[in-house]
Amino acid sequence: MGRRSHKVKDQYNGGKNNGKGTGSFDPHSLNLPRGWDYYERFKDPFILPFQTHTINIKQSSKGPRVGSTVWDSSIVMSKYFELEVGSKLLKNKRVIELGAGVGLLGITLSLLESDIVLTDQKCMHDILHYNVRHNCSMTKTKVDELWWGDDVSKFHPPYDMIVGSDLMYEDDCVDLLLASLLDLSSFHPKKKQQDLDETFSSITLNDKKQQNDSSDDEDDNNKEKEEDGDDEEEEEEIDGDDLVNENDIQVAEKRADDAEPLYIKSAQLQPADTVIYLGYEHRQMTAESIFMNKVTTYFDVETITTRHLHPGFEHTDIRILRMTRKGVVKKIKKNKDDIL
Repeated sequence: MGRRSHKVKDQYNGGKNNGKGTGSFDPHSLNLPRGWDYYERFKDPFILPFQTHTINIKQSSKGPRVGSTVWDSSIVMSKYFELEVGSKLLKNKRVIELGAGVGLLGITLSLLESDIVLTDQKCMHDILHYNVRHNCSMTKTKVDELWWGDDVSKFHPPYDMIVGSDLMYEDDCVDLLLASLLDLSSFHPKKKQQDLDETFSSITLNDKKQQNDSSDDEDDNNKEKEEDGDDEEEEEEIDGDDLVNENDIQVAEKRADDAEPLYIKSAQLQPADTVIYLGYEHRQMTAESIFMNKVTTYFDVETITTRHLHPGFEHTDIRILRMTRKGVVKKIKKNKDDIL
């Protein structure tokens, strides 16, 4: 698997580098030699020329090795969005990044004027906050925690765009990743007003009943308590039998849920016209083939070529997938600026 060199001077071609990323730069050519020494890679920040300035990404040897450094696919995706998509199509779009790592891709999209949430595990938040704070506006760029497969209601889906780089490398995470992609690209049912009205009416009736009961004579109350006591004994006997049956049902339902992949329920939600971009380096890993076999059931998938943008990657297979939900009425494209 190819990896970026830790050496700042080798991060891009074109002119001499003064250590601050201000040397002359050909944006269509990135020559990034591969380096295998993780600890060496963490020593220096990663510098990426971006339009009129540079993005400076701090890396860390304290976090997880996989997430605490810049990977090649995130670099390619960042340049793809800068050069091929641009801020005109991204301005004010609601975007969420999965597995943000040290934040290069999300920061690039923020600088292209999208409203983006960078998500990753808590252990990555310190370095994510640092890189966001030092590269872009915190008002339109948020950092939050998201475990794949967990409830996404706090993120208020669906999003205009979902992005991620190098997410397909663990077999056990494929179903969870697919569930989150489906959840974040779907409309989620809200509690109906009718249900709220019924709940309010039920509470009101109970309050009135309690007021009426309190106005009864003491003798009537005592009599009712005795009758209630007898009824409770009978109900307890009945409930005991019902409890056994309910437990059996719950066990059976849990077994059925365990046997059914989590993403099956997510796929039943109403799909939105969310556009998903996933970048990865083709490494012939089983997780990649598992993901591709499953994702095409629910998404239309297009592979975007990137070698014309990055000659430095000509010996490495960096791929970007552009995905949209199946079953969504496609927008009519009047011109190239209409849709992402």
